[in-house]
Amino acid sequence: MTKRQNPAEDRYRVEVHRDVRIPTADPAVTLSADVYLPAGAEQVPVLVSLIPYRKDMFGGRGYDHPFRWFAERGYAGVLANLRGVGASGGTQRPRLDTGEGEDGIAVLEWATGRPWCTGVAGMWGISYGGALTMRTASRRPPALRAIIPLACSLHPERYHGERGDLGLFARWGAQMLAEQLLPPVHRNGDPAEQLRWQHRIREKEPLLLDMARHRPGDPGWRERVIDPRSVTAAALCVGGWLDIYPDAVTRFYEQLSGPKKLLVGPWVHTLPQDSPFVAVDFLPIALRWWDYWLRGIENGIMDDPPVTLYVLGHEPQWRNYESWPPPTSRLALSMGGDHTLSAPRQDASPSAEAIAEYRSDPTTGALSGLGGETGGIGLPGDQHEDDCRAVMATAAPLTEDLLICGRPEVTVRLLPHANTSPRLVVRLTEVDPRGRSLLIGNGHESVHSGAEVPGGREIRCLLRPTTYRVRRGHRLRIVLSDSDFPRLTPLPESGLLRLAAVDLAIPVPADEEGEPTELDLIDQDPRTADGGEDRWSITRDEVDDGIEVVIGGRGRGRSTDGRHELEQSAEARASVRRSAPDATVTTGEHILTAHLDTGERVTVTAYVRCTQTELVARGEIAVNELVTYSNVWESPLQRPVRASPGDQD
Repeated sequence: MTKRQNPAEDRYRVEVHRDVRIPTADPAVTLSADVYLPAGAEQVPVLVSLIPYRKDMFGGRGYDHPFRWFAERGYAGVLANLRGVGASGGTQRPRLDTGEGEDGIAVLEWATGRPWCTGVAGMWGISYGGALTMRTASRRPPALRAIIPLACSLHPERYHGERGDLGLFARWGAQMLAEQLLPPVHRNGDPAEQLRWQHRIREKEPLLLDMARHRPGDPGWRERVIDPRSVTAAALCVGGWLDIYPDAVTRFYEQLSGPKKLLVGPWVHTLPQDSPFVAVDFLPIALRWWDYWLRGIENGIMDDPPVTLYVLGHEPQWRNYESWPPPTSRLALSMGGDHTLSAPRQDASPSAEAIAEYRSDPTTGALSGLGGETGGIGLPGDQHEDDCRAVMATAAPLTEDLLICGRPEVTVRLLPHANTSPRLVVRLTEVDPRGRSLLIGNGHESVHSGAEVPGGREIRCLLRPTTYRVRRGHRLRIVLSDSDFPRLTPLPESGLLRLAAVDLAIPVPADEEGEPTELDLIDQDPRTADGGEDRWSITRDEVDDGIEVVIGGRGRGRSTDGRHELEQSAEARASVRRSAPDATVTTGEHILTAHLDTGERVTVTAYVRCTQTELVARGEIAVNELVTYSNVWESPLQRPVRASPGDQD
C-alpha cells in the first residue's frame, strides 16, 4: 500500500465547536459531539467517530489531531460520545449492545444533513470505536460510503469462552467506572450537564457488572456479535500482529463482501502513527482512502494490491499480497515420543499410550507479553523458562528460511483421564542457536469443544494469524499447557493433559516473497502524546513458586478544550501460586483528577478486585479532598460455560 501525494494542496484553518448537541430517536436524549470544520469551505464530506471513552479527556486526545489534520485538508469531522458517556444524555448500554448502532445512525444523519456537508460520510475509529464503526456500517446507512475500522473486535467477549480478569475487569472495567463517575469537564457549570452526571452516578450501574453476569461462553454474547457480511461500505481494515485483535481484524476482512483493503503492521493497541516502534505515516494513507471514496478522486489506491502486511522475525519488511490469506501449502510436523517435531509418518496412528503428560502450572504465560493490553509495552520476551514448565517438542534446524503466512493449526489428541484439564493453550516459537525461544504465535481452546474420537478426544486449535520469517538454522517449537497467565485467569484446580498425538500444520505462501513495498515511517507525533509513562513488571517468587504481573501507567495533559489540567494513573496486578490456583487475586485501580479552571480539584478513584468466585468494585468521588460520593458493587464470577463441539465461532 504505497503512499501517493494528494493532489489537493490547499490547507484550511480549522474551527472546533465543542459539545454540540445531536438529537436521537429518543426526544429526551441528545449526544455530545465535537465538530471540526474547515473554515471557508462550502460543502465538504464528513468523517465521523463514535466512542465510549470521554472525548473531553484522554479518550478524545488521540482523535483530536487526526480530525484537525483532515479538516485542514477539507473534511469536516464529528467526534461523538455514546449515550450515557461524558456529556451525552441517556443511559449507557451494555458493552457492544446491538442498540449502539442507533447512536451511530443518529450522528450520521445529523452530520450529513448539515449545510456544510455534501451528504457523503466516512466513519473510523480504533478499538471500541472501530467496533462501533462496524456496528453502524452493518445497518447500511446510505450516506456512509467508506470506513476505516482499526484494531477492533466484533465480538463483545474478549477471550471467547475464557475469563481474563486482568484486562477486562481490572484494567478496562476500572477505567470505565472512573470515567462514568467523573463530572463534566467542558461546560462543567451548566445545570443540564450536572443533571446528566447525577443521573449517571446515581442510576447507572458499572459496565463491568453486565460483563460479570454474562460468564464466558454464555450464549447471550452471540446476540451482540457484529456481522461483517452485512457491511457494504468500502472498508480499509487496519490491525497489528502484536495487538490483542489480529485474528478479529483479519477474520472480518475475510467476510466483507464490498470493496476492501487490509493493512496489518507490527503494532500493539495503538493507531499506526502513534506506535512506539515502526510508526507509519498513516494519515496520508487514510486521506487517499477518503479522497477516492468520498470525493471521487482517481488517485490509484484501488489499483494497489489489496493486502499489505509486515513480515515479523528475520529480515522484517513490508510485503503486498493479492489476498488474505494468500494461497498456501501446508508444512506438516508431528510430535514424537522423544519430544521432537518431524515430518509425520504415513503409516502412523495415534498412540494408545501417552507420549507426554502435562500437569497444570498456572504461573506460565507472562513471558508471552501483554498482547496489546496496554500501550506500547509488554512485548514478548524469551519464552525459555515457560517452555520448560510445559510440554514442548522441538524440530531440527531449518535448512532454509521459512515464511509463515496465515494461521498455524495444532491438532492434539488427548487420552481420557478423570482429572483432564478443561483448557488447552498452545504456543509456537522459534528457537535460535543460543537457546532463546521467540514467540511466533499462540492460541487456546476449550478441551470440551473437541470431538470425541476412538480412544480419546481431538482438539483443533488455530493460533493467531501472522506473517513471520523463521531464519535458517533456527528451530520450530510447539509448547502445550493449560495456562496463559495473566491474560487468561488461572483455572481454579490443577489438571492433567495426557497427549497421544500432536500435529502442527504451518501455512506457507505459494508466492513466498509476495511483492516488497515501503511505507513512510515517522517519529511519534508529540501532539498526540500525554507525557505519561507505562509500567510493566513480572516478579517470580522462587520460594512459593508464584508469579505476579503488574501493568500501569500515568498521564498528564489538558482537556481537549484546553481549559482544565488532567491527570490519570492506573495500575492492575494479578498474582497466582502454583500450589493454590484457587487463591489467585486480580486487582485494578484507576484514578482521574481534573483541576478545573474554577479552582476545584475533582478526584475519582475506581477500584476492582477479582477472585475466582467474586468481583467487588468500589467508586469514590472527592472534591478538594472531601469525599462526596462512595459506592460498592458486588457480583459473583463464574467459570466458563462448557462448549459443545461446533459451538465456538
